Amino acid sequence: MKYLIYAAYGSNMLKEKFMCYIKGGVFEGKNYTESTYKSEPEDVGWMCSPHSLYFAKKSPRWDNKGVAFLSCKKESNSDYYATVHLWKISGKQFNDIQQKEGKSWYDIILPIGEKDCLKIKTISGSWENENSVLVKDTLN
Repeated sequence: MKYLIYAAYGSNMLKEKFMCYIKGGVFEGKNYTESTYKSEPEDVGWMCSPHSLYFAKKSPRWDNKGVAFLSCKKESNSDYYATVHLWKISGKQFNDIQQKEGKSWYDIILPIGEKDCLKIKTISGSWENENSVLVKDTLN
């Protein structure tokens, strides 16, 4: 797959953080190595994903609090749809982002839909039953 649209959620919605995955750099004290594939991502806007956002696990990066994930099952109540930031990137960049996120927690490639004849995908994990907290999206 040459190009796709990456649906970023959580801290990856912030352009400065997301660009560290591509260009390398430091964000909030963490150093990110640049991607092997450095082509500039194209910002293609925002959408409401038919998946809910929840927090699970614990990370020292977030003061041992939960980490953001998207539910792997579609949400029937649109009040719980998660807002995501869309980036057109190469398939190789997508794979690189998954490696940087950590395949042990973010091990699921989740299809979200299509836009402009490109597949929209994100990366998540299936931790909903591990004391997770569901979030109602107030941006919808």
